[in-house]
Amino acid sequence: MQLRTSAFLVRSLRQESRFVSHHVIRAGLAALVLLLFFGRVATFTMSAGVGGTFASNVMTCCYWFVTLLGGIYFSTAIVEEKEEQTLPLLKMTGASPIAILLGKSGPRLGAVLLLLLVVTPFLLLAITLGGVLPRGLLSATLGILTYSVMFCQLALLASVVSRDVSRAFSKTIIAWLLLEFLPFWCWAGSEVVLNLSQFGSSAAAHDYLQTADGVSGMYERTQFGLAWLHENLQWLGGWTDELVLYGNLDMYMAEFGNSGIWEPQMTAHLILAVVFFCLSWVLFEPCTSRVVADGHDRPTKLSRRTRLPRRAGNRALAWKSWQYSAGGRRGFFARLVGAPLLVSATGFGLAAGVEESLPVWVLANILMISGIVVFVGSAALLLGRVFNTEVRDKTLSSLLMLPVSRNAMCGRMMLGLLPGIAASASCFCCGLFLWLAVERETARVFGEILQSAWLYQILLMGLTTVYFGLYLSIRLRYGGMLLAIVCVWMIGPMVTGSCVAIFSSWLGGQSIQSFLVSGLPIVLMIIEGIFCWRMHKLIIQCLDNVAEQG
Repeated sequence: MQLRTSAFLVRSLRQESRFVSHHVIRAGLAALVLLLFFGRVATFTMSAGVGGTFASNVMTCCYWFVTLLGGIYFSTAIVEEKEEQTLPLLKMTGASPIAILLGKSGPRLGAVLLLLLVVTPFLLLAITLGGVLPRGLLSATLGILTYSVMFCQLALLASVVSRDVSRAFSKTIIAWLLLEFLPFWCWAGSEVVLNLSQFGSSAAAHDYLQTADGVSGMYERTQFGLAWLHENLQWLGGWTDELVLYGNLDMYMAEFGNSGIWEPQMTAHLILAVVFFCLSWVLFEPCTSRVVADGHDRPTKLSRRTRLPRRAGNRALAWKSWQYSAGGRRGFFARLVGAPLLVSATGFGLAAGVEESLPVWVLANILMISGIVVFVGSAALLLGRVFNTEVRDKTLSSLLMLPVSRNAMCGRMMLGLLPGIAASASCFCCGLFLWLAVERETARVFGEILQSAWLYQILLMGLTTVYFGLYLSIRLRYGGMLLAIVCVWMIGPMVTGSCVAIFSSWLGGQSIQSFLVSGLPIVLMIIEGIFCWRMHKLIIQCLDNVAEQG
């Protein structure tokens, strides 16, 4: 068993070391941290404790790198073998489930840990800037390492029980949301229980329940149960608050006492890692045997909703994107009508729980904020599928054989997604119309916003995200649009802010202020326009390469 496990580890390490993307990510992370360092050095005389702020930014970058990139990378350990139908070959070697799990997950965890070691020399520089002690940096680093081990095993479990990459990644993110934000869910649940208890103890409800036959005892037991549940949810939220990493990273580095380096979060994450690995070991044979027996590419019966239309013609590509990527009519009406109704019902339900009325302007704010989240999430999901699904199903080369140009093919595939993307904006539009109907004086503010150059720069950032995500969805088998969102909306502003901080030390206060208002958005729009043009050329070039490879 040890020989087979070591053989898998060596084979996987050799394969991972040949990927250029891993070395590019390490170099990119090092460049990002170095740019953040120069930005903090430039503002060294403007604030105290710059080293602590710099170390906090670096640790936050590492946390999100492990969560997003690691989630994509870890969740494909076993499921990629299922999709490529190579899992039976691994089993024919006589390797045990433990050997396969360790051989597939160990090198991936090692690659991510090597990525974290890239930032270690930069963290030592934070000590010289002040505001952080070596004990705090060591504690935060150990927290990130134990979190990486736990997250790797969590994604490995999702990879074992899933049939494809998209489901494995979705299960990983959902489980991460439940675990890492468990204190928030506990406190939110306790507030809901408290509102239900107060609603049940209102004067009208109390009088009715006391006079009704046979429900007085039930009422008292229900109130006692709600009080017990509220108290225990509060206790669970406070207890689990020390067992998560995201809310404790800054506390680790800000610790100047004599407390130990090892924290409860690290012990909890190592225990969870062992539990997740044991679950993967137990479920490996049942899940993989079912997939091997059924086959990944088994024929499926077309339902009435998914059958091909009689008249497709030149709109076949648009119909394919509309039906399979956007969800057809059901997906369209779910985004157009379902999202506003769901958000409105949730707002009115929470208002009824606290026995207060819901003002129109509050509902408008809820609809607009929720609408932005729904629009961005839906657009990213739909645009990420358009090429990624074809690459995963190995049908992109067949589409490229159609007698149309590359631009026409891409345009028709995007055309089928436009109704679904447009319908995703209905929630925001409803909130905006309500806001303008109630607060008519704010129409002038929206007019000023429309005249701002920053608005068009943000819109161009969205276009940049689309082009970059489409390019990554062709080059990568999974997570292209998510990586594009992270690069454009998280790493991009951090890089821009660091560059502005560096140049602000050279320019005067009035000059930098005028540049931020009018000059910076124009410069960014020029850079983003050139980037979109280049991405368009690269997308066409990648499609040509796929067509040549057949």
